Amino acid sequence: MILKELYLYPDLVDFKDDIVHPFRDQSRSICNYLERVLKPIKYDTKGFKRICFIGKNKPNLECFVNSSKVLIVEIYFDENKYKSLEREQLNPLFSQMLISGVEKCQGQYEIPRDELLRGLADFCESGYVNRWTFKTKLIKDIDVKCALECELTTDTFHLNLVFYKGSEMLSTREILKTEPDEMVFTSMFKDISLEGDSLVIMDKFGDAIFSATFDELGL
Repeated sequence: MILKELYLYPDLVDFKDDIVHPFRDQSRSICNYLERVLKPIKYDTKGFKRICFIGKNKPNLECFVNSSKVLIVEIYFDENKYKSLEREQLNPLFSQMLISGVEKCQGQYEIPRDELLRGLADFCESGYVNRWTFKTKLIKDIDVKCALECELTTDTFHLNLVFYKGSEMLSTREILKTEPDEMVFTSMFKDISLEGDSLVIMDKFGDAIFSATFDELGL
């Protein structure tokens, strides 16, 4: 099986939903970043397709693969420390917990340890910025490239429409802003289409979520 997904969240039994739910959303940025690190690797785990790093009061020493082909890795979670942190202090906590979980797997299950640790280091060095370009399209008549650019933070997902002339950015416009949950935003955009003198952004169902003429876009 190819490892594609990583999750980090407190245990649903040990902790209340007012801790679990915000933590799970806040940790998606760092986990999403690592999932994009994993994508080109196509790492064959020979038994599981997802790793869930689960925060516990008293974590089990043993990791295990459950019936859903998910590797469960229990790690210590300090609820009081988490509640005391400011927003900008969350990613360092998440990184520490993930490092602990990755290291715990060694000797029990084979995972792409070096790539994950390198990805965490790179994320830290970037200032915990998770940005990526989802799709680009060239408007040939005016030689302008448009791009759907994403940013995922601890509290928000942003989708921006950005226009470039060569290497120069001409303009940017926010198209979507949602909570930081892939279950919410993934289906909300899929493609860029040029229809006459208009640019249209469509969701995965083929419905337009944004449409504007080139004049309205200042092109």
